Amino acid sequence: MSIEPLNTTRSQELAANLLALVDAPARGESEEHLLRRLARVTALVPGVEAAACSLIGPEGTPRRMAATDERTRRLECLQAESRVGPCLDIARGKGPLANIPMSHPHSRTRWPRFTSRALSEGFTAVTALPLAHQDRPLGALDLYHQHGRLGPSAIRWARLLADAAAVGLAHREVLRDALVRGDQLQNALNSRVLIEQAKGMLAERLDCDLQEAFEHLRGHARAQRMKLIDLAALIVGDPSGTSFFPRRHQTP
Repeated sequence: MSIEPLNTTRSQELAANLLALVDAPARGESEEHLLRRLARVTALVPGVEAAACSLIGPEGTPRRMAATDERTRRLECLQAESRVGPCLDIARGKGPLANIPMSHPHSRTRWPRFTSRALSEGFTAVTALPLAHQDRPLGALDLYHQHGRLGPSAIRWARLLADAAAVGLAHREVLRDALVRGDQLQNALNSRVLIEQAKGMLAERLDCDLQEAFEHLRGHARAQRMKLIDLAALIVGDPSGTSFFPRRHQTP
């Protein structure tokens, strides 16, 4: 049976989406939206009837998925529930798997519930590709089709899409971690500024230097079992907060 060639329009659309998948983090695209894009665009590859993708959590089971239709969503959910199927095999480093016939005895033995459901949904073959970045597995991309309908060119395009999505997902994690670290640094800076302000107010009230003021501040926080930053915020935010630090009367 002949394989449908990639026409210029479809090639351009696939190429544009390759860039969109890689660039997704820079545009603020969510993980869920990226997965939906991957599934939708993969279904444009000639010979692919439907597609689905899953991300694998630390425990080795799918934690998030996207599918082009309800048939493939049911198949992905079945794999997640049974913990058996091509998606899980790929995530465990057993792939890629190309043009696997669902009716083959080996497939039926390997994934009995999955193959039965896939055939009942009208798919006679599956191709599963890894979503991985720098040898770190992230998940899998499942292509549902008829046996013998997916040629080498189509599989190459699907692998390019999977690789592009993996880069986008990995970069999204890097960006997210950088933002978290940035927030942590900003919070630390804000805390430092607040404590310095409280020290200054106490130094003025107690007529002492900043180091002594800090010792008073730290000692009171310990005595009251308060966080230092909470006590500092109380002092800075409410002038009466220094009432438990009586103002020293200067001797003439």
